Amino acid sequence: MASVFDQYQMMRTHHLIFGYRGTLTNDSITSLLQLSDSKLKELKTPFRKKKSIINILIECLQNILYHSESFQDGLYSGHHCLFLLGKRENDYFIQIGNFIDNSQMADLRSKLDYLNTLDSKQIHKMYLEVLDNGSISEKGGAGLGILRVMKDSGSKIQYAFQSVDKTRSFYCMEIVISEQV
Repeated sequence: MASVFDQYQMMRTHHLIFGYRGTLTNDSITSLLQLSDSKLKELKTPFRKKKSIINILIECLQNILYHSESFQDGLYSGHHCLFLLGKRENDYFIQIGNFIDNSQMADLRSKLDYLNTLDSKQIHKMYLEVLDNGSISEKGGAGLGILRVMKDSGSKIQYAFQSVDKTRSFYCMEIVISEQV
């Protein structure tokens, strides 16, 4: 039973508000968004910031559902992920993790590195350009998701890849929603 208390202390120390580990479906995304909204209301999060956080969560969770690597893990199959919502002083953070095929890593890293060089005005301009001219990918996306996350958070995206095996890695991303949002 000590490990339960250890988990509680770890969550308290790292200021975690809510977390989820499991497979994603459209129904589970709806439930996660409702629970996150409820927790943010409990914390009396200002409406505008709460709206930004929920919009970012929608983009991130749908991105996992539509673009992550699906696989079998014991009894579970599907799009496995980790999602954490927390608060450090006045900033909220969202940490997302999911499996990705290694063949997609270089392209994703290149896009994120490029987008992280842009300022907020450039991100907004690119968002509008993709919205007006973007083509739909084979998985249904137009490349707007990550731009919207950056636009709504007002911050750069921190990310890393952890190798799992020869064919896949675990993609980790942290988004900070600053006081200015």
